[in-house]
Amino acid sequence: MTATGTRPLIDVPPDLLPLIPLPDLHVLPDARARGAECVWGGELLSTATAVDLGERPSPHGTTLFLRGCRLCTLRAVLTTHNSHPRKCEQCADESAICKTLRGLRALALELRK
Repeated sequence: MTATGTRPLIDVPPDLLPLIPLPDLHVLPDARARGAECVWGGELLSTATAVDLGERPSPHGTTLFLRGCRLCTLRAVLTTHNSHPRKCEQCADESAICKTLRGLRALALELRK
């Protein structure tokens, strides 16, 4: 925690953003689409509590500003971390040197703080 008692903001590496599973963007409520609420659970977010999941084009032609709470983002990252080795040729050969798997693990550890 910082001197003010808040957790540091989490920077999700841009190369990991496309790997994190999201809910159906076609039916996303407005507050979730603009980042006011967690994209998964709907919890109200502030700049201090949100994890930025990047801007994405919406199926409706606008821009989505997706954010998640730490807990829901952690769950999504762990889902990806656990399924990644089955889809990755590098992990099949030697998972310890897979940059993506290491990045997902580091992100999950950061989200747990």
